[in-house]
Amino acid sequence: MEKETLYRYVSCQLSPEEEESVLEWLSADPAHEFELAEVQRQHDLVALSAPVINEIYTKDHTRHFGSTVRRWSSIAAVVALFVFGIHYFRVAQRILWESEQLQTVTVPYGQRVNLILQDGTSVWLNAGSTLRYPALFTGEKRRVVVEGEAMFEVAHNAECPFVVETYACDVEVLGTKFNVSADEADGTFTTALFEGSVVVSSRLDPNERMVLKPNDMVALVNNHLQVGQIRDEADYQWMNGIISLTDQTFSELMHRFEKVFGVTIRIEREPSIRIGQGNIRQSVGIDNALQILQQFADFEYEKDDQNNTITIR
Repeated sequence: MEKETLYRYVSCQLSPEEEESVLEWLSADPAHEFELAEVQRQHDLVALSAPVINEIYTKDHTRHFGSTVRRWSSIAAVVALFVFGIHYFRVAQRILWESEQLQTVTVPYGQRVNLILQDGTSVWLNAGSTLRYPALFTGEKRRVVVEGEAMFEVAHNAECPFVVETYACDVEVLGTKFNVSADEADGTFTTALFEGSVVVSSRLDPNERMVLKPNDMVALVNNHLQVGQIRDEADYQWMNGIISLTDQTFSELMHRFEKVFGVTIRIEREPSIRIGQGNIRQSVGIDNALQILQQFADFEYEKDDQNNTITIR
């Protein structure tokens, strides 16, 4: 397997067909897992090396500065510090440039991805979602950008808050677990908090700013933030492959099925449906999922495997 393909795989930049070929390659020989692990290690090297470089420089600069001045003449000391300063400046500038380059991960429909950021924060990305993040967090705040749905478990750092930017709102935390969903095309935004505390600031109305406590959720309604309570935690179990059916309209479920199962669904006639409570596992597949829904709604469907489409009638 070409190294370029493996690099794109660990960066979540392959098409579904390319990912399938990598998975087949992995299953063909256990030794391939070690090769992939090495590529992953190289991919993470830049993110892991910068804090070490900064720490070494700080310690060495403090330890050697006094002894250098004592041993050398003042002119030699100035020259040495100047040369070392130029070297470190170049290294620091390179690291700063690398840290400012945003990495982009887009999850294909039918998949979900877990990432560990440079600071130790865990991010789950749902199908059809995009995360943009720096290789290194070097500013006063740790900033990432989300389009779609993501679950965060933020590594605590009281001196460097973590900020999730979306088209509608910013969510700022110190260390916590929360779910954020933002779809500009649909005009939707929600944040649900499970642990810790978050501050949600609207980008549409600068005067709107809300502090959430555990089990709170905030949603964008008519371009304004409204706070409520988490009704069903199953709504946020998508990381485990669980699809909540609770209080969903048929079109909402089909929109979710498109992302989860990676298919295109056309609705010629929308049946009425209202399920009080219920879940479906992604592992059952699209056919079984639709057959389960047929127990609660009157509809037929036709599947076109060649074009990967489903028509609801």
